[in-house]
Amino acid sequence: MNFTVKKLFVKAILFAFVMLTLKVSAKSYTDPFIPFLNSIPTVKQVISEGNSGNGATAITTRKFIFNSRNNINSVYAIMAFPQKEGVYPAVLVLHGGGGNAEGLTNLVQEHAARGYVAICFDMPGICNNGTTPNSSGPWKLKKGPLEPSRFDIAKGLENATLFDAGVAGIEVFNYIKTQKNVDAKNIGITGFSWGGYATTFLSGILGKQVKAAYSVFGSGYYEKATFWVKIIAGLPDSVRTPWLKYFDAGRRAPGIKAPYFLEATSNDTYYWPESVVATLHAIHGTKNHVWDPNFNHKQQPAGPTMQKLYFDYYLKGIGQPFASAKIAKEKLEADSSKQITIKLDIPKGVTAASVVLYYSEPTATWQTRVWVPITATSTAANSYTATIPAIMVKKSVNYYAYLTDNRTVSVSSDMYNAFYELKHQPITQ
Repeated sequence: MNFTVKKLFVKAILFAFVMLTLKVSAKSYTDPFIPFLNSIPTVKQVISEGNSGNGATAITTRKFIFNSRNNINSVYAIMAFPQKEGVYPAVLVLHGGGGNAEGLTNLVQEHAARGYVAICFDMPGICNNGTTPNSSGPWKLKKGPLEPSRFDIAKGLENATLFDAGVAGIEVFNYIKTQKNVDAKNIGITGFSWGGYATTFLSGILGKQVKAAYSVFGSGYYEKATFWVKIIAGLPDSVRTPWLKYFDAGRRAPGIKAPYFLEATSNDTYYWPESVVATLHAIHGTKNHVWDPNFNHKQQPAGPTMQKLYFDYYLKGIGQPFASAKIAKEKLEADSSKQITIKLDIPKGVTAASVVLYYSEPTATWQTRVWVPITATSTAANSYTATIPAIMVKKSVNYYAYLTDNRTVSVSSDMYNAFYELKHQPITQ
């Protein structure tokens, strides 16, 4: 065997070895949630059950503990439903980081009084361990800050406390789906912050079983532009890669089949525009969003009403869908200002109350941005224009359209950078 042939032979062996290693590595993990997709939890204990309200708004509130993750965990839940016999749509409500089910009691009861079966629960690993006396499991025994445990998969995917949260979410969804007073074809999910993350995550896993999803400042692509960027970057690749594949909500987003709405805030500390945009782009079906201007991880006053209208339309068939706003074109003026054309798609019976173009100058962080409104002018049916001053174009301001209709529902266009052409936008587009 001459030197050249021998060299090629060695390279072939090395290549085969590398490919085999990669193949083994790729097979070393399987989706840990698959075994629980059909898991229906059993009720371990009913803590209380009481009635409230009168007439059509009379409801029953039941507080109970269910077994989760093959009886490893005990999870506290609150379910409220109309007292009147019937079959109703259902809503799964998810609390934020450090929250608990008890903090969502009023919201769950409000949904019930409006004709829904609503349920919430202590999300293991996401809830506040000190305010969840009725929930227990190995996840609750982990010491120190909650954050590291959510990303800890060095000893296996099941070791992350987010695994306990995800399994409990799947099981609660399966539980409510089997209730006799629930229309299993009309179940929605909503949540706040980490609960918004879980809304996106669970909707991607459960696919067609979810009829509508409404996330309040909670997206995916944690490694791209979120509060957790440094945590993700600090993980060894052997941990980072599988965590992103199985636990990042953005990677689950392509599985979302339900209409999806994301109520984002323009100055959010935790979920920055790049990650919000990436999550929305990963969803192939019906999707919409709003950037609440100058809000930081706080829901705008009209947000609760928007959630109600959203679920009424998709789960009950009542009312009209949300409108949408789109940046249709731009025109560079002689003075270097930019005229922006906004196109609206407004459902029948709904009218535009205001159309505004918001812009902000770049700062060190999104949280320090100041978003300035420019009132748009109507130029034709559902068409508006607004002009960004030349000095702001030179400063590479970001901008987006913001429509509020006569129902107080607000939606936004994608976010753009005025310095670039529409077809050549940076990552926030």
